[in-house]
Amino acid sequence: MRISNTKDKDKRKAKSIKSKIKVFKFLVFSFGFAFYVLSFTLGCNQGNSLDKARQYALDSEKSYQIAVKEYKNLIAKGNNLEKWNFELGNLYYLHGRYDEAVEQFKKTNYPRAKKLLGIVLYRQSNFAQALEVFKNEQNPDDESLYYYGLSCEKLNLFDQALKAYAKIKDNGFKVKADERIHVISRETKPLNIKEIDPAIGNIIESAPGQEAYPQAGALVLLCEEESKVSSDGTQLTQAHYLIKILNDRGKEDFSETQINYDSTFERVELEYARTILPDATVADVGSRHIRDVSRYLNFPLYSNARVRIISFPEVCEGAVIEYKFKIYNNELINKKDFVLPYPLQIKEPLLRASFLLTVPSENSLNIKTINDKFNDFGAVIAPKKELLQKTTTYRWEFENIPQIMPEPNMPPDSEINPTILISSFKNWREIYDWWWGLAKDKISADTQIKKKTAELIKNKNNDLDKARAIYNYCAQDIRYVAVEYGQAGYEPHKAEDIFKNKYGDCKDQAILLVTMLREAGLTAWPVLIATKDNYNLDKEFPAVLFNHCIAAVSLKEGVVFLDPTAQTCSFGDLPSGDQARQVLVFKENGFEIMPTPLYPAGHNLVRQQLNIKINKDESILAKKSIFTFGIYDQAQRYWLLYTQPELIQETLGQKIQEVSIGASLEKYNIENLHDLNKPVVLSYDFHGPEYATLAGPLFILPQLASVDVGIVAKEKRKYSIDFEILESKENTLEIEVPENTRIKYLPENISVDTAWLKFSAEYKFSSNKLILHQASFLKKTIIPESEYLEFKKFYETLAKKLKQRVVLEKVK
Repeated sequence: MRISNTKDKDKRKAKSIKSKIKVFKFLVFSFGFAFYVLSFTLGCNQGNSLDKARQYALDSEKSYQIAVKEYKNLIAKGNNLEKWNFELGNLYYLHGRYDEAVEQFKKTNYPRAKKLLGIVLYRQSNFAQALEVFKNEQNPDDESLYYYGLSCEKLNLFDQALKAYAKIKDNGFKVKADERIHVISRETKPLNIKEIDPAIGNIIESAPGQEAYPQAGALVLLCEEESKVSSDGTQLTQAHYLIKILNDRGKEDFSETQINYDSTFERVELEYARTILPDATVADVGSRHIRDVSRYLNFPLYSNARVRIISFPEVCEGAVIEYKFKIYNNELINKKDFVLPYPLQIKEPLLRASFLLTVPSENSLNIKTINDKFNDFGAVIAPKKELLQKTTTYRWEFENIPQIMPEPNMPPDSEINPTILISSFKNWREIYDWWWGLAKDKISADTQIKKKTAELIKNKNNDLDKARAIYNYCAQDIRYVAVEYGQAGYEPHKAEDIFKNKYGDCKDQAILLVTMLREAGLTAWPVLIATKDNYNLDKEFPAVLFNHCIAAVSLKEGVVFLDPTAQTCSFGDLPSGDQARQVLVFKENGFEIMPTPLYPAGHNLVRQQLNIKINKDESILAKKSIFTFGIYDQAQRYWLLYTQPELIQETLGQKIQEVSIGASLEKYNIENLHDLNKPVVLSYDFHGPEYATLAGPLFILPQLASVDVGIVAKEKRKYSIDFEILESKENTLEIEVPENTRIKYLPENISVDTAWLKFSAEYKFSSNKLILHQASFLKKTIIPESEYLEFKKFYETLAKKLKQRVVLEKVK
């Protein structure tokens, strides 16, 4: 009787729940109807209708909560679980509580539960899990097949998606499936571009070809860009590109394009993309040609940095690619300001371009042009300005912009490309208040950071040693994720998150370093910097044009700038791109604009010592040692750290062939590879069958001193030679010759000292030993184009003098 009564009670509860669900559905319908009526009711009834609507909404939520509670009570009794789990899951699903729905659907084998589980997983963007659910469904209906196809599309499995859509026969999903098939396959009759867009057709028809632009890989026929900034702090960017492919180089560069965006604040809308074939027919880009992926897939902290990749179909020589898209940005840099750089030139000729910028009338803009001296093609930089009641529009239009022709050791694009810089920031204080507000709370040490800092500075007797130990840890043990500043948002993560995950981008690594330095009792600050390939900070032009973040520590020796992202860079050194830059230092009570150092030539030194013994049979034994400092130490350490030992051995084996043809490497040794406090030393021993060239009784040694004349190979240059850093090199060669050998000819010593560099080559012979000491000392990082011909003449003359050879003679 008790069991029977329990069953009867369960039946009554189930009946009660169903009746409550009916009430719940009625209340939802009533709420929807009330809202509908509310939208069209004016006057005195409006308040009354609103009150009713709110009451219905409240009652519906109460009914929902009661139904959930009753289902949970039934489940707790352990009877008919399959049914109750499914019905509770369905209730969650209808109410948009997807996490709870997934949990319940996984507990039941009801066929409909599996389908709904797949749909919920799809709506949660768990596409791979959804796909597995749909694959295992025994008899999928049209709705299941439709969501199966959608899941396949999200995972770029377009052939599987097409197969799924093709199985759909009825039930209202056939139309939707056919639409997806059309989007994926674009199975329409090829159209002529003139039928679609006659204006674009005319531009393509009249476009020049390779003969008019022999150096180009492609021609940008049209580049239309527009940015609209609204008073609510949002921004709409629109772009339209039309590019003609001239050859394989153009095909390689433009067959695929990428649109980068930050999914936290931005949304990309591709209006259309297509390839226009040489016969003017159009091959549309379908969804199978588009991927939307994370730029840093293995680093969840930066999952918001995304890229929309478009692969254009049927691209060939003479084809034209066209695409148009919008980027909706719902939050400006500090919710009200923006910065836009507009470089005029690209690496291909630009036939027609326009740029429109629309801002609220109350916004004042700072507009600046840089690199004007390279505007030798007559572009009009000043905008046309249109004032309306609520907005101001700035318009730039350009035609026939030449491509930038590359030259060896040319300056970066940011220093040679005529560029319009636009900023709405009024002063640097605004920038300081904005970013310091994002960063200051992240500089906080938790228990683990405190513990590690104490461990690092233990037994360190001065601030310099403490700072060095902490820097070495952050540079070597925290993995750098190469996310350019701003690409994954401007706000850094908490120091504790970076310490826990052991990886971070530049701003995150800087925040962790500053946190640990402060925990050690040192004064340290984060620093925003535009590296050499970006636009340098201008005190008179406040703008967020930074692409990197580093740190600074104040010691009694002075302020030391630190870049923990450069994992092979020693304390007190900087990568070349960080040197001689104006930077923004974020202190507790304000900012300071400071220069980073340009290290002297002696700081960036490579010293090589080669000892060769020539045996009586003319074979040689040799040992070479290479000592590196500064930028050379960074590069050498990186190569030795991240190159397989076998490849290092192969590379050294190739290098010694330059000394002796057929030489064999005996061994090599690396010192201080993991110790950032000491320079790396690479040494290796080898032997070879020959060294000198026989000329009767004479032995002619190879050229012992040299300079690289490739840098002055061009007859003339448009751009300066940019060495980036000051550097020095010291090469010492010591050759022990057989006792029955004497010097027949010894080149004269060379010593020159110019405004560009200082160079010397000194030869000595004593006690059967020939010694050459060569040294160069660079005085300037830039050789202006106006001095190039003079520098070229000097350098070539020096190289010719160094071609002299040492001649030995056998003595009987």
